[in-house]
Amino acid sequence: MSAILGLVHADGRPVDPPVLERMLAATRRGPDRERRWIDGPVALGHRLLATTRDALHEPAPVSDASGRRLVWDGRLDNRAGLVAALEADGDSLQEASEARLVLAAHRRWGAACAERLLGDFAFALWDPGARRLVCGRDRMGIRPFHYVWDGRTFTFASDVTSLLPALARAPEPDDEMLVAFLLREFREGDDGRTFFQGIHRLPPGHVLTLEGGRLTVERYWAIDPAREIRYATEQDYVDHFRGLFMEAVACRLRSDWPVGVSLSGGLDSAALVGAAERVYSERGEGSPPVDTFTLYADQPESDEREHARAVAGASGLKLHEIHVSDGDPLDRLDDDLREAEGPIVGAIPPANDALCGAVRSAGCRVLLSGEGGDQLLDEVGYFADLLRTLQPLRFLREARAFARWYGGGFSEFGRDAAVMLLPAVAKYWGKRLLRRAPPPWVRKAVAREIGLAARLRQPRHSLRFPSHCESDTYLSIASPYYLLKLEVEERLAARFGIEMRYPFLDSRLVEFVLAVPWERRTRDGERKRLLRTAMRGLVPEAVLERRGKGDWTLLMDRSVRTVCRREPPAPVENRSGLLDRYVDLARARRMVGAYLGGAGDLRWEVWFLVTVDRWLATFTKRGSP
Repeated sequence: MSAILGLVHADGRPVDPPVLERMLAATRRGPDRERRWIDGPVALGHRLLATTRDALHEPAPVSDASGRRLVWDGRLDNRAGLVAALEADGDSLQEASEARLVLAAHRRWGAACAERLLGDFAFALWDPGARRLVCGRDRMGIRPFHYVWDGRTFTFASDVTSLLPALARAPEPDDEMLVAFLLREFREGDDGRTFFQGIHRLPPGHVLTLEGGRLTVERYWAIDPAREIRYATEQDYVDHFRGLFMEAVACRLRSDWPVGVSLSGGLDSAALVGAAERVYSERGEGSPPVDTFTLYADQPESDEREHARAVAGASGLKLHEIHVSDGDPLDRLDDDLREAEGPIVGAIPPANDALCGAVRSAGCRVLLSGEGGDQLLDEVGYFADLLRTLQPLRFLREARAFARWYGGGFSEFGRDAAVMLLPAVAKYWGKRLLRRAPPPWVRKAVAREIGLAARLRQPRHSLRFPSHCESDTYLSIASPYYLLKLEVEERLAARFGIEMRYPFLDSRLVEFVLAVPWERRTRDGERKRLLRTAMRGLVPEAVLERRGKGDWTLLMDRSVRTVCRREPPAPVENRSGLLDRYVDLARARRMVGAYLGGAGDLRWEVWFLVTVDRWLATFTKRGSP
């Protein structure tokens, strides 16, 4: 992905050019070209990662006859419809670049242009006539946008590291966000925050306007929880889903360089490969310029090469097999944390480096990922809805079918469903009685300061869906925790000059799945039934009938146990000198002991202590991340 950045002095002071230069120098993405523009109190910068040859010749910022200027990082998926709507005014835009289309859209609709754009994007547009800055971020938050506003100066950038040279002093860590991360307890509104005090995200699906010294942030897109699609037959749902999915893949194949697909051998990534091959076949363009990449480790659970070979072979695509060794997860963690700008979720950073290195070596600039498939298509709330609607016989029948497919039993399904039926307050007090909310290793002082108890009593989102299945899907897709995970993955790929694309996170697909009645999403114990049925004929039957998928948990546990057996254990090392501000180290050490003793469900809590401490150490040592 490219980088956009800039600043506006709302009080009219001229921009100091060296500030913009320092911001550009701190930017680690956009290897192909660097451009800047300064006019009095406004400065805009752009660094390009080109995925089409035409982009190499596009000026930046782009301007029009009125003097509007735009910095753009994005991909439009509704170009034809946008051109048709705009040409109604008599303009000829068939040959216009995407950035020029956005300028034309703003000229027509103003800040409301954002809701007309479909795709992954972040932009900033300066309108000199109105003395107004308009910024927007795509519906799902795939492209990053961060900003600082102190009442006099508005500073923005794709990455936090690009903001820091423009700040008067280094920002402090945001205690509430760090504790929320340690506990995985994010709530509504956290998608507009970062791990730094005073540095904000523009939330997904929002537009920001700065005019007359007043900053406003407004939502332009949201899921409608009341929307429901009713068809007569299951095949109607499958056909609709397949059409949207094929379009989502086709839009993300646009590149003048070969496209990579991360192929695990599971259903989601196999569907990407099958759909990509069919898209090129229907276009009559011959062999698709697509390479597939699969990771494998020495543990059998983490080796899916047999399935990946079947998928690549059926599509006639080249498969790159990449071995991931155990290694020490701390070896490169500090470097990764500087790139990620926040704590890292996964404990196997070498896997990401190995994958992205292979993708770059193959000449690819775009990597398609099946990320979002589990979050969008798993029917986690299904059994809770069967209980809620008083269907005990169907519950028993479906539980038996699920157990045949994936293991588990009635008690497990029943317990999980019953817990899901409880309101947030009841769950909170249940955990309090079990001394788990908050866990005893969280410092009581910081818990009081940030109002942790009140946070834990709040629901994770406020939308009222008609079913638990839909509500849980929305939470999985739209949670601030998931957004953080995607942003870290995107940044770690960007340092290799790779743009991540996620077909399962196409907003049209998300809208459709959340409008499908919950009882239509699965049947006879078959997970991801919509996708599985839609991909027949595109994905090998062996993959469609596969009951499970690869599991990297063992490798992660080996990594985490390695750092826990040090003395002191890495989770309680307190390298930063700040971890004990959030954590009772003695109690955290006991948690580490419990994990080493076999409490595998603590692996994330233990790893998050490591990555938060290391991030704090990196942050405090350098005065920046």
